[in-house]
Amino acid sequence: MIGAGIIVGTGTAFSQDVIIREVPPPVREYVIAHPVDPVVIEGEISEGYVVPEDIELRPVPEAPQYGYIYVNGEPVIVELENRRVIYLDE
Repeated sequence: MIGAGIIVGTGTAFSQDVIIREVPPPVREYVIAHPVDPVVIEGEISEGYVVPEDIELRPVPEAPQYGYIYVNGEPVIVELENRRVIYLDE
């Protein structure tokens, strides 16, 4: 008997916005309205990812607890206190 192989594809489903934690709409609006030059980060960014110290985070003027960067042309919002990712726009 010849065994049949099953091929299982792995894929990633992306939604328009992947919100990790509730970020106030004005913060998201500011970040989207003020894009910055993208940075290169090795590996994959996901919930709780800590942005390395050598990457400059841009502050959100009206919300000093948040900072942001753009990775692959998409905004990433972090908590400045611990540099953890709390919002990804994919």
